[in-house]
Amino acid sequence: MTSFTLSKGRTGLLLCVLAPASLWAQSQPSSTAIEGKIPSLEGIWQGPYIPDTKRALGHDLPFTAYGKEQFKNVDTANDPTSYCLPVGPARAIQAPFPFQIVQSATVVTILFEYQRTFRIIYLDGREHPKDWDPDWYGHSVGHWEGDALVVDTVNLNDRSWVDTAGHQHSDKLHLTERFQKIDKDTIKWTVTFEDPVYYTEPWSISTNLKRQNTSIMSYACEENEKDRGHLDAARKSK
Repeated sequence: MTSFTLSKGRTGLLLCVLAPASLWAQSQPSSTAIEGKIPSLEGIWQGPYIPDTKRALGHDLPFTAYGKEQFKNVDTANDPTSYCLPVGPARAIQAPFPFQIVQSATVVTILFEYQRTFRIIYLDGREHPKDWDPDWYGHSVGHWEGDALVVDTVNLNDRSWVDTAGHQHSDKLHLTERFQKIDKDTIKWTVTFEDPVYYTEPWSISTNLKRQNTSIMSYACEENEKDRGHLDAARKSK
């Protein structure tokens, strides 16, 4: 508390010096990006909401017979997000919420405002583990190709959806992403979906992620949640 015994003039001077220094530190790229001369992806980003990947692709998804039948019979009331379940790595970026990228030499971490979840991308040269139990975000490894971070993700469970429209996937889903730094405020994100159970061939969508002048906020899906009851009632009325 002794620091508050300073005079108003000196206290004001202290704040004047410290505040700009703090803001300057937050605005700088990581030391890894500077030393390694690779782009800094750090910051808070958001892309346009993509509720239906078919529209982003420009045509029907290349369904297998099984995938087509599953989509034909999908009930969007069963969207895993209506149960407050995690959305998976690609849909989290397609969602209408910002996310924060934190970057170091060996790890890129994505902190999602949506459902207050996170994702870890390992850059230390490790391979995917052989005994990894499939989970919501899978296991991601990445490497740099020029100005683009290339990310490979496997070991995803089959409980999330590709999008809000109800396109689904199996636990054989393999994601390949490119985070390409276009300029200081833009990342071009391209994701390729490969799943032989649901799709006859790999397919890709791209969008631009824009830097946001904000902070990610707290998100509690189950707090005052009302949608589940409405969805169940709608299903029963059919």
